[in-house]
Amino acid sequence: MSGSKSHMMAQFWSERARLYGHDPRANTNDIWLREVEINYVNRVFQENQIATAMDFGCANGYTTHRLAKLNTRTRFTGIDINREMIAAAQARLDSKPLSNVEFRLSDIRAAKSGERFDLIYAIRVFQNMENLQSQKSNFDVLETLLVSGGLLLCIESYLDGYIRLNNDRAALELPPLPIHAHLTLLTDEFDEYASNRMQLVRKDHLSSSYYLVTRLLYSYIAKINAEPIDYNHPIHQAAALIPQIGEYGPQRASLYRKG
Repeated sequence: MSGSKSHMMAQFWSERARLYGHDPRANTNDIWLREVEINYVNRVFQENQIATAMDFGCANGYTTHRLAKLNTRTRFTGIDINREMIAAAQARLDSKPLSNVEFRLSDIRAAKSGERFDLIYAIRVFQNMENLQSQKSNFDVLETLLVSGGLLLCIESYLDGYIRLNNDRAALELPPLPIHAHLTLLTDEFDEYASNRMQLVRKDHLSSSYYLVTRLLYSYIAKINAEPIDYNHPIHQAAALIPQIGEYGPQRASLYRKG
């Protein structure tokens, strides 16, 4: 990737790595949202026989490490282009060794020749790409790295979901949720492209209830009480544990199968 947007992205994630190391907050301060994401990905493992898996854009390896502990018969490879994040991931692995995990500092286009995976999952990775064309080209590369019948899981944020959520926040006189300048939130155009390349198995609003509770209800209560937002507040934990019902919030999970 090149250009100012990709430069901002690289700086943003390097700073997160320096601030948080292998702490789960390196990926996002909302640690309970991460639990929702990890539980969703783990269900895909439980529903399918996965011998080899790639965590594409693994950041500091927190999710990779968690899933590898839960799925010991699967061989995990975490790949990221950020040197500081991979260093943090390796530090975690050195302190808490797992025999079924390895991390690589690598561009996805430089994957090992002939290497194929049963599952590739990407959590908030495509939204960190410079533009739609980059999203499409990386999707194509990931498809080539799957075995026949292999699965690609994308968990991403969508522009229309953010617009709806911020409109609802405005109705409650809450400030809009900011969108970082380096992000390229996904759209229906990407979905159409992806579903023409691979079979769409299912699409879920995996954190629908979570966003409704935390970004509307809790934010409104915090405003009334003049309290700062606390991602460790019990309401975040409760929102992560309740059923995720409906089609709310910016996040969607798309599971594709290679023909």
